[in-house]
Amino acid sequence: MKETMRIGLLGPFQVTDGGAPAPVTGGRQRAVLAALALAAGRPVRSSTLARLLWGEDDPAARHRLHAIVNRLRQAIGTDAVTAGPGEYTLDVDPEAVDVHRFRALVAESKHANGTAELVLLEKALGLWRGEPLVDVEAESLALAHVPALTEERLRAVERRTDLVLAAGGHAELVAELGDLTTRHPLREFLWSRLMLALHRSGRQAEALGAYQRVRTLLADRLGVDPGEELQRAHRTVLGPASAVLDPVPAPVDAVPRQLAADIAGFTGRADPLADLNRFVDRSLEHSSERSLDRGSAAGPALAVISGPAGVGKTTLAVHWAHRVADRFPDGQLHLNLAGHRPGPVADAALMTLLLSLGTDPARIPPDTDGRSATLRSALAGRRVLMLLDNAYDADQVRPFLPGSATGAAAGSGSVVLVTSRNRLRSLRRREGAHLVELEPFTPDESAALLGGVLGPDAVAGHAGAIAELAGLCGHLPLAVALAAERVRNTGMALPALVEEAREGSARLDALGDGADDVRKVFSWSYRALPGPEAAAFRALGTAPGTDIGAAAAAALTGSPAATRLLESLVDHNLLRRPRPGRYELHDLLRVYAAELAAADGGHGADLARLLDWYIATGLSARAHLQPTSEDPRLERPAGVVPPAFADSQEALGWFETEHANLVAAVGAAAAAGLDRRCWQLVHLLWAHLDRCRAWPEMAVLGEAGLAAARRAGDRFGEAEMLTMGASLRHLGRFEEAIDSQREALALYFELESTSGQAAVLNNLGMIFRSMGRHEEAIDHLRRCAALDEAAGDPGDLAVSLFNLARSYIDAGRAAEAIEAAGRSLELLRGLGHRRGQGRAMEAIGLAHRQAGEHEAAARWLREASEVFGEIGDRWYESVSLTALGRSLRSSGRGEEADEALERALALATALGDPRAAEIRALVEG
Repeated sequence: MKETMRIGLLGPFQVTDGGAPAPVTGGRQRAVLAALALAAGRPVRSSTLARLLWGEDDPAARHRLHAIVNRLRQAIGTDAVTAGPGEYTLDVDPEAVDVHRFRALVAESKHANGTAELVLLEKALGLWRGEPLVDVEAESLALAHVPALTEERLRAVERRTDLVLAAGGHAELVAELGDLTTRHPLREFLWSRLMLALHRSGRQAEALGAYQRVRTLLADRLGVDPGEELQRAHRTVLGPASAVLDPVPAPVDAVPRQLAADIAGFTGRADPLADLNRFVDRSLEHSSERSLDRGSAAGPALAVISGPAGVGKTTLAVHWAHRVADRFPDGQLHLNLAGHRPGPVADAALMTLLLSLGTDPARIPPDTDGRSATLRSALAGRRVLMLLDNAYDADQVRPFLPGSATGAAAGSGSVVLVTSRNRLRSLRRREGAHLVELEPFTPDESAALLGGVLGPDAVAGHAGAIAELAGLCGHLPLAVALAAERVRNTGMALPALVEEAREGSARLDALGDGADDVRKVFSWSYRALPGPEAAAFRALGTAPGTDIGAAAAAALTGSPAATRLLESLVDHNLLRRPRPGRYELHDLLRVYAAELAAADGGHGADLARLLDWYIATGLSARAHLQPTSEDPRLERPAGVVPPAFADSQEALGWFETEHANLVAAVGAAAAAGLDRRCWQLVHLLWAHLDRCRAWPEMAVLGEAGLAAARRAGDRFGEAEMLTMGASLRHLGRFEEAIDSQREALALYFELESTSGQAAVLNNLGMIFRSMGRHEEAIDHLRRCAALDEAAGDPGDLAVSLFNLARSYIDAGRAAEAIEAAGRSLELLRGLGHRRGQGRAMEAIGLAHRQAGEHEAAARWLREASEVFGEIGDRWYESVSLTALGRSLRSSGRGEEADEALERALALATALGDPRAAEIRALVEG
């Protein structure tokens, strides 16, 4: 047994022998040693190690593995690794590996008390030097071990935190817990302890601020309220004294939980619920069978709930989804497809789902087909329930469907549930969708709903009135519920309401969708509202988009008490609260409210206030995402105080939450003749759309913004909208892109805007580069850099120099590329822009490679890949590693080249990058 060796995996890879470093430099040697150390004294099959390194096990792989183990023995000692038939063993005591030492100390601490337990935990946590397996290039090994190790560390941290708090060490914990909540923002335990530490340190306001931050975070990310753990912490901070909180070990899963709130007192629908239960049982059973048969394939598990407006399709879908949510551990997604109204385009909706599943916005393709394919990849291997609410037709649904259940991912068992007024017959024919047709309530179900809302005393002796009222409502659940709320909120007797309904004014005009009875009941409920609530209801009918937040509603209604008004409308059953802080109207109620607003004549002012709030808040958010993009001529609307954003993540979260509403607001502004607001909204959206590569949306919105600016006679707005036309290059519309930039350039000369001229010159350079017109690209980018340098803006100059360097490379002018990229790198170092530094290093490496200087190229490309790895940008890391592999091969360093290319392939494959096929060809060639 090797008694003097120590191996560190809890941080940068570390091997010592007798206290002296024993360097293991080869990437594959490190991967093998890490795998053997995790087993520590137990044999590991050769087939397992071969698949770890190359993804396959064959005689050639075994031969290469044998050579790697021999080199590893030379580095750490020939007796350290013993071989058996088809297996290898690292002959060390498990205590020699920090992972096993950590686990042993944590286990020992559970049998200790007080100070002894704290000492053992601190000793265990002291073994951690960073992220586990951080520089072991074996993706499958990391996936198998890193999540579990991270969870074990957090549980140890949590227990140690409680022990320190119990010992009065609250002040020393504040900074540590602040850092931990930043790195693990959805872990409620850490937030509760941070609140308690702040409170005990006499910092009550900060403790309450922490609660508000995590409450907003949980609502936006997961659609849930704070759990009991956080609520108890909140009560402790508000109370006169504080006691040590009982530890709650269960963590919060960072998976999407987007279902709208379940309906209290759900009534009836026994047969449809049983039908859906049978459907999901069959679907998950078949998924498990397919996972055992890798050659089988089947379409996605898909069900459609169909029925007329107001029949309760969404209510049934949400209620059932909550009942089966625990069968979908990888999350529940809920998307409103907007039904018969124009809603968010498929591109925007797909982006919303991809962001919910944790996809990096910079890696979301710009087109519908690309986003749909990325969604299928994101769902592969997961068991997710997706609720697509209010679909118009089958074509609207198809881009969101998971792929066929084939191979290893088949066992994921994702299920899609669609609600629609249409039967979506083609989904049944082509995708095998299961149809649940929903009818109005039976008389018994209507009576049960009325009785459940009103209580037994109110309905006693009124069987006839109940039956007649339900009939007047057409037994539609929405209408019956509204009628019941009318009785409960006014205190009038059932017979009186029936008489009013029977003898009331003539029915309102039909909506054209068979909802006459529903609209009549709407009028009953609306007339019962107090004046402020009625005004708020009318205003909500003018709001663009599918939902609204409380702050936006305050702007729309002009009332600082908007939250109280919204909650009152929820109580009257005229508004839904699908998740904390967000409100939405049923689509029929939206039509009705909009008609009332139009008749009232004040809806234009309501919409203008809302658009001003969106613009002011968008400016506040964009200042974090693009701090150099604000122009003094894009002014914050007077009198509007937007919310403040703590950082770029909060700002980005706002854009993601309001994305569909902002897009809808552009159309609403144009339709209402609010042209200046229209183009300003488009301008603000650009920061988010560009980050998400939403080029088709940008093109459509850019046209709307340009038309609005021209109608308003706003020359600056026209120039800004023309500048956005540069994005057309991403759609292959090069001539249109050039024309828009030339028009914009003329306007910026007229307006004497040097920054605008520089932006257009940069855009033209990038367009010409995309077209392969390299000398024209270089000319425009050099002029851009000259303007940036004269203006003294290091950020803009760094970008223009980097773009110039890439164009020099395209033109084969390596020496000039190295000079331009080097200047860019120095500026970026001064700005602390790590990703930009990585890109500049990559450009320098590519230029050296073009010049045949492969050793210099390898140095720069390796440094670039390390920067991207450090900041977690796996896409650019894969790109730079691929270039590194090519350079290493050109310099005759075959084994190092193979390692770089295999790492690049693993990253590209994990990201679903189409370049994976090209990299695989390099690896195999």
